[in-house]
Amino acid sequence: MVASFISNAYLAGAAGMPVWHGSGHELGILDAAMLHSCAAAANCTLPSDILSYERVDDLIVKPIDIRESYAYPANRPGLGIELDEEAVRRYRAA
Repeated sequence: MVASFISNAYLAGAAGMPVWHGSGHELGILDAAMLHSCAAAANCTLPSDILSYERVDDLIVKPIDIRESYAYPANRPGLGIELDEEAVRRYRAA
């Protein structure tokens, strides 16, 4: 998903086209990956929808930093998120 978005964004950029990234109410882990993808694509300048914050629980310890309609990728290794193991146990289906 990340690699195909980046390659498609570069292709669109070569044609002078801006891009955006949509989501479908994924959880925080995938939203963090999408946010990093958007940050890596210079022409990802159209408003994207990163929506995990609307869920009851996004399964990450610290939510994605969203301020004044802008989402900021974490400045930590990897995706910059920590999986909330307690939440995973709480929502696990038997």
